[in-house]
Amino acid sequence: MHLLIILSSAGLVVLTGWAALRLMPRVRGWQRRRELQLLILAAPVISLGLALGGLHHFSGQTCFLGLPPWDYTLSVGLPLLMGFIALGAGFLGVFRLLLMHGLVARRGMRAGPDLQAKVDAIAQRMGARHPRVLVCADDRPLVLTFGLLGPTLLVSCWMLARLDGQELESVLAHELAHVARRDYLVVCLATVLRDAFFYLPTSWAAHRQLEAEKEYACDDLAVNLTGRPLALASALGRVWQHGLGREVPCGGQALTGADGGGVEARITRLLARAPQSSGEGPTAVLPLGTGATALVGVVAAEIMNVAALLAPIGCTHGMALGKLF
Repeated sequence: MHLLIILSSAGLVVLTGWAALRLMPRVRGWQRRRELQLLILAAPVISLGLALGGLHHFSGQTCFLGLPPWDYTLSVGLPLLMGFIALGAGFLGVFRLLLMHGLVARRGMRAGPDLQAKVDAIAQRMGARHPRVLVCADDRPLVLTFGLLGPTLLVSCWMLARLDGQELESVLAHELAHVARRDYLVVCLATVLRDAFFYLPTSWAAHRQLEAEKEYACDDLAVNLTGRPLALASALGRVWQHGLGREVPCGGQALTGADGGGVEARITRLLARAPQSSGEGPTAVLPLGTGATALVGVVAAEIMNVAALLAPIGCTHGMALGKLF
């Protein structure tokens, strides 16, 4: 029965995640969609917390000790294994971010005052934090944002030499949109959550959707600022043409995304029309509003699931659930 609680909680997470993904096209606004995507990625943490909390609370009760050996072993082993995997994914994510930060930071040197001033002016207009700007000597298209405590923008000499003024401004605006949306932190968190619960298909689906839509959102913010969708489309075409097959450092928010996927769709979208303003400015890292409301619903569903399965076997009493949570 306790194993059934664990499996039903995981099934509930997958079911609610699948339902949220199916309803996602009806959600308006990039920020609300990102909140729900982060919720889908974070929902397994609730299930894992319930499993570990239940293991701690019920481990000494007779109904738990009287389980069949296979049920007892799996009821103890599965939550602990899931916890170790999640903990390992967290350490891996921090190590990956630190490694990427060190490798990329060593490749660049401080930008000149003109480029730094240009970036600061765009950041001021967008309402984003002013990033540190680095220039690397690579003769290939490369521009990305990354950071730990603060954002850093890395630009290659190829970008500065091959793009005209309007294209470069559009590219910088796109990257500063990542800064305004704090994508360099959000995507790091989303990647850790995906790796922690890699066995759930909804985690992969939500992560892929978040990765793709952050580029659309930043395209919108950049075009709303510059008013030049064709300049950004032209820059995307140049970068994509010369950057096919190039590896993007993990953890950085590159102009063409993590794997270059969806660039054709972005160019088509930009050529078709100028993206409309969504009324969104700089956003918080943690999901609020829509995501918080949905989170309350997930927690309530998990509590009812546990209560419904424990009540028939008499393994709970008055304050059991209160102690569990």
